[in-house]
Amino acid sequence: MSAKKKRAWFVCPQWQGLVAEHYPGDIEAARALHTNPRVLAKVRTETPVVKSTLLKLLRCYAARHNLGPQLADLIVDTRAR
Repeated sequence: MSAKKKRAWFVCPQWQGLVAEHYPGDIEAARALHTNPRVLAKVRTETPVVKSTLLKLLRCYAARHNLGPQLADLIVDTRAR
């Protein structure tokens, strides 16, 4: 099995609600959070992504907006599903 298939993948079920409060779409959010709109589309649709990517997005979001819960509480490992 390849290393990519062995890698743990993560989702953030609350992402849609968090981003919708401040940004009308993925393109505006991508500009503000300095990332690719395709990555944001994956996160919005709860397609699993690498943990480091998800943490980067959440840290950028937390720097711009008040993010109440801990970052670790927003991330769900897909292996536990």
